[in-house]
Amino acid sequence: MKRFLTAFTFILFIGTTFAVEETAPYNFDPAAMKFTVNEQAILTKSDKSKYKFAQKYMQKAQNSVKAEKKIKYYEKILKKYPDYMPALYDLMFLHAANSQSHQVYNCAQKLRLLNQNNILPKDMLTDIIARSCFHLGKYTEAAKEFETITDPEITKRNYLILSETYLKLNDFNNVIKYASKIPESDFNFYNAVELLYVANFNLKNTQKAYGYSQKLISLKPDTALNYMRAAQTCSDKNLKLNYLYKAKKLLLKNPDIILYTVDNMIARLEQPKIDNAYKKITDFVVKPDWEKIYINNSPDINFYIQNWSKRQDEFFKTANNCISKYSGNNLVKCFEALNLDEDKKTQEIKEHLKELQEIQKQKEQEVMLQRLMLLQQQMYYNRYYYYFPYRYFYNPYFYW
Repeated sequence: MKRFLTAFTFILFIGTTFAVEETAPYNFDPAAMKFTVNEQAILTKSDKSKYKFAQKYMQKAQNSVKAEKKIKYYEKILKKYPDYMPALYDLMFLHAANSQSHQVYNCAQKLRLLNQNNILPKDMLTDIIARSCFHLGKYTEAAKEFETITDPEITKRNYLILSETYLKLNDFNNVIKYASKIPESDFNFYNAVELLYVANFNLKNTQKAYGYSQKLISLKPDTALNYMRAAQTCSDKNLKLNYLYKAKKLLLKNPDIILYTVDNMIARLEQPKIDNAYKKITDFVVKPDWEKIYINNSPDINFYIQNWSKRQDEFFKTANNCISKYSGNNLVKCFEALNLDEDKKTQEIKEHLKELQEIQKQKEQEVMLQRLMLLQQQMYYNRYYYYFPYRYFYNPYFYW
């Protein structure tokens, strides 16, 4: 009797398993990354009605051009059948195309709960959840999700984003661990070297960071930021200046607010040369000091470049020329001439800025006057048609 029951239970289990496999209404094609209808599925009457309804709106969604309509159809399916995975799957990627990370995350989590039979590749879902977490700023959760992926291809593809995730978490050792895995042949290699520079810089591994700055320069020699990175990690002051002037040369061609920082770094390296020369002078002279000359009064970067940035280069060039050529009383005279010239330039800039401010004030007044005139015209229009209605002009025989 026991043997009979055991055999019966086994047959029942096999039959049930077979029935589940046979009644599966859809399959997933990993190569095409989409669900396909299982034509061989054996369905109950209620299931037939369910999947007929779902397929009807799936087809409508696929035929629709507008994303709003697609979403409407998918949501209609899921409102009636929340466990219909193909609709949830397509909706997830539709949200992804619109950069709606929160909705992508929610869809992927629901699919994970429904994916008990592993219809969808587990690592694919984990990857989507991890990337959604990254975009949502859930970096700790993102790192945990990424670390659980076992598929070698997905793992390899995720080295950069995992490195970036650890950078957000200030885990610089793991930044280095994963960024170092990216080979030179990889499209993301430049970004990986940037991460390696930043991580080593933050870990105070200055020599290694400097090495990566050299690599970055060789990969993108027209990027000013790379020369700044080299200057930040270089120990030789003359070499630092060389890198900064190269960065500045590029920034003058394509103005960027980084120029303010570069100029400041240059001034901090150039000014001590004047300070040291000034200490040796016995006669009285006002020390040329760029920090006291410079006035932060630029209305825009173009004004700054023309009136301050280029002038800074001329100032230090003249000062260095004085130091290299003269000493004693002659150096005093050279510094005096430099100070007079700078005073004159500062006064000219102030006058020029005053003129610009007057022009701007006039333009603002003109705009205000135009707005006032438009307002008066509108008031006149409203008052006119209040006393002389539209119907009066187009129907002169109409009487109130």
